[in-house]
Amino acid sequence: YHVRSSATLYQYIYQCIDAINARLEIDFPINDVEKLKVLEADFRAHSRGGIWEGQVAAIDGVHFAQLAPSKKDVEDPMKYYVARKDEYALLCMAMCDAHRRFLFYDISKCATTHDSLAWVGTSMGARVGRGDLPSPFFINGDSAFTLSNSMITPSGDPKLDAFDF
Repeated sequence: YHVRSSATLYQYIYQCIDAINARLEIDFPINDVEKLKVLEADFRAHSRGGIWEGQVAAIDGVHFAQLAPSKKDVEDPMKYYVARKDEYALLCMAMCDAHRRFLFYDISKCATTHDSLAWVGTSMGARVGRGDLPSPFFINGDSAFTLSNSMITPSGDPKLDAFDF
């Protein structure tokens, strides 16, 4: 059928988003060791020879390009401008499982924030940083993140630069 106004179109879009969100379960089970064991087993099964042990999530930051906001839209439009990409964007920090299903996301940080700072500024990043992720589990991140007992990152050795792949 025909949509007669942009307000009606947005109403339908929001109804669709609400329906998806009602069914979508995005939850990193940091407090549930049994669920963490399932996540770990999936990553291990996907590793070469099933030898990669302990990983329960993969994390990265991504910029979603957007049209330039105006002062009418946001207080400081330049907070959304990413000079190195020459675009306006939203920064999303996201974790996924071995099947590429989202386990956690956060879009509350400024687009110019470095991934490592955006991560530690999230509720989940703070929890992982405090040591709430039980041993021997860890999250796999790229070189933007800081190596810790709960985060595995590249070594910095150029011979191992395929880590991100």
